[in-house]
Amino acid sequence: MSGHAICQDPAAPSRRTRGGWRIPDQNLWTGEVEDHRLTWAFDPESAALFLTYEDPHPDDWEHGVLWLRHGQDRSGAYKWKAINTPRTRVMMREHLCMVCTGPCRRKDGRTWWLFVEDPATTPDGMPITNLPPTCPDCLDEALETCPRLIERARLVTVAGTRPFAVTADLYEPGEGFPAPAVKARHELHIQYGPDTAYWMRFALGKQPWLALEDMRDESVPGRKTARC
Repeated sequence: MSGHAICQDPAAPSRRTRGGWRIPDQNLWTGEVEDHRLTWAFDPESAALFLTYEDPHPDDWEHGVLWLRHGQDRSGAYKWKAINTPRTRVMMREHLCMVCTGPCRRKDGRTWWLFVEDPATTPDGMPITNLPPTCPDCLDEALETCPRLIERARLVTVAGTRPFAVTADLYEPGEGFPAPAVKARHELHIQYGPDTAYWMRFALGKQPWLALEDMRDESVPGRKTARC
């Protein structure tokens, strides 16, 4: 099944490279890339077409967006710069660690987040991110082995999150009947809201973005400041 049995057991053995580097659970593996045909369906309520799969499942949609499917077996070779979209969706929604899929929420309800650079911000100063959080159990290894984090790291907690945007490809109906789904734009960042609701019908979501509420700097374990 494609992307519907999400996330490995946090207690399962971690996967590592031959050099001993931890492979984050968020990473995509070549064997998880799948080809699912996209098509169009008609919504009688809005009298409009919307993008869908030929074999749609309820969990294909979230926040009014159709999402990219990936397998979940971690077969083939890992891809450092590619994410498994279904796993990432769950990590962002449930505040699970991008490395081990473990919980990142503290007893006081705040959630740990680790950044290399300061997170992006909206025009009104709200921090936003497209990265899942990192749990305390994975912090030490991340800080010791990730070259970018060795140079600089910022550890924060947040009181909560809310869906903010989606990185998505946009499709349009092609010629013929039934009309094929033709990709028209690649990886646009589309903020949720009434002004963009129309475009969501043509979008295939690939990466979610969250707004971070009440973000506070925290001390990195073994270091004096939150910034290193």
